[in-house]
Amino acid sequence: GINAEYGGEDVDSPLPRSILDKRMNSVRESMRLSWKRYKECAWGADKLHPDSCHGSTWFGLGLTIIDSLDTMFLMGLKEELGEAYEFVKNIDYRDGAKNVNIFEITIRVLGAFLTMFTFTKDQMYLTKAVELGDMLIDSGAFNTVSGVPLSDIDLSTGISHRPTCPGCSKHSSLSEVTTIQLEFNELTRLTKDPRYKEAGDRAMLTVLNHVPEDHLPRIYVDVKNGRTSGALTLGARGDSYYEYLLKQWIQTGATRYRDEYFAAVQSIKDKLVFSSRRGLTYIAEILESQRISHKMDHLVCFLPGSLALGTLHGAPSWHLELAEEVVRTCVEMYHTKTGLAPEIIKFDLSSQLFISRNDEFSLLRPETVESLFILWRVTKKPKYRAWAWDIFSSIERSAKHPDTGYSSMKRINTERAQRKGDLESFFLAETLKYLYLINGPDDVIPLHRYVFNTEAHPFPIRPKDFDRTNVIS
Repeated sequence: GINAEYGGEDVDSPLPRSILDKRMNSVRESMRLSWKRYKECAWGADKLHPDSCHGSTWFGLGLTIIDSLDTMFLMGLKEELGEAYEFVKNIDYRDGAKNVNIFEITIRVLGAFLTMFTFTKDQMYLTKAVELGDMLIDSGAFNTVSGVPLSDIDLSTGISHRPTCPGCSKHSSLSEVTTIQLEFNELTRLTKDPRYKEAGDRAMLTVLNHVPEDHLPRIYVDVKNGRTSGALTLGARGDSYYEYLLKQWIQTGATRYRDEYFAAVQSIKDKLVFSSRRGLTYIAEILESQRISHKMDHLVCFLPGSLALGTLHGAPSWHLELAEEVVRTCVEMYHTKTGLAPEIIKFDLSSQLFISRNDEFSLLRPETVESLFILWRVTKKPKYRAWAWDIFSSIERSAKHPDTGYSSMKRINTERAQRKGDLESFFLAETLKYLYLINGPDDVIPLHRYVFNTEAHPFPIRPKDFDRTNVIS
C-alpha cells in the first residue's frame, strides 16, 4: 500500500509524546531558520529571495512578517515575535503598493491581525485591522451595482480598480470575491461595526443568487450582475469558494451556507470525482467548452480537509469517506524524485498519473498538510501524522540549504532539482504551522472552537455573536 511506498514508519501505531515533541521542535527550527534568513536579507520586504539574499515587493507592507505572526506565537518564538511587533506597530498602509489584490491582503494581512488580537488581546493588532478594513470598505471596491467587489486597491491613494495586468480578465475571480467573508465577519464581531460584514454578505449573496442549477459556479464573476462564466474547477480561482461556504456556516451559524455547501459537494461527487486505473480518486475540471479536463491542481488538496471538517459539524459521513480517498491522491503527488509535489498533476487516457514539464515546480504549498492536519484531528488515524512527517522530511531533504534556508523548487521530478530562489509567505503562515500543529496536542486550536481562514489564521467560533447580523439564516 501507500504506507510502504511513502516513508518507512509503521503508520498504524500511535507515537509517544517524546517523539512528537522532537518533531514539533524540528518544525520550530525550520521556522527560525527561515526567519533568520528573512531578517538577514529582506527585512521589511514582502517576499524573501534566500539565495540572492534580497527581498521583493508585492504589497509594500512587509508581508512575510505579518503572515508569520501567529505561527511564531503558537511556536513560542518570543524573541522573533518581539522583532516583528516593533515593525508591525509602525506600518502605514499608505506607503503600500499601487496594485494590491483585495482578497490577498484580506486573507493574509487582515486575517493575521485579527488572529493576533484574539491571541494577545493587544489593541495594536485590532487598530491595524480596523485601519485596513476601513481602507478596503472606503476604497469604493464594494460600491459596484451588484456588490461584487473590484479586485484591486491602490494603497497609496486608497482607491480600488480592476486588474491592470495585460491579458487579465476584466471580471473578478470567484474565489476572490467569496473568500473575504470570514475576515470581514470577525472584524464586525470584534468592533460591532456592521459595515464590514454587510459588504462581505452582499458580495456573497449576489453570487449565491446566481449559482447555476448544479450549484457549481464558474471561475469568473461579472461585477455588473454576479453571474459566473468560464471553467469549473476546485483549483485556482475556484477553490476557496467551497471552503468559505462551509466555514461561514461554522463561524456564523447561517444555514443557507450549509445548504449551499452540501448541494455543491453532492454535485462535485456527481460531476467531478473520477478514479484512476490504480484506484486514485481525483477531482477533475470542466473547461468552458464543457469538455472534462483530467487535471488536478495541488490547490484542490484543501478539499479533503474541508470535507472532514464538515463532518465534525454534522455533514454526512460519506463526505469523510471521499476526503480520505482524495487525500491519498494528494499524498501520492509527493511521490517524486525530491518527495515534493508538483503544482498540477494530470491523468492520461489510460488514467495514469503524470506531471507536465510546465507544472514540475513546487511552491511548498500547504494544502495537503492542512488536510492531513484536519483528518488527523477528525479520525485520529496515525497514518495522517506519518504522511505529514514524510512531507516535512522531504522539504528538509530537498528544499533546504543549511545557510540560506528554504526555497521554492523547480524540476522537482528530476535528479537535478533546482532552487527557484524565492519563498512564499504561506510557507511560514501555513505549511509550517500545520506541520507543527499536527504533532501537537488537540487542545491547541481545537477545531470545535476555532475555524482557520484560508491563510491558516484561526478565528474563534462564536455563532451567537452573529445571531442579529445574519442576513441569511
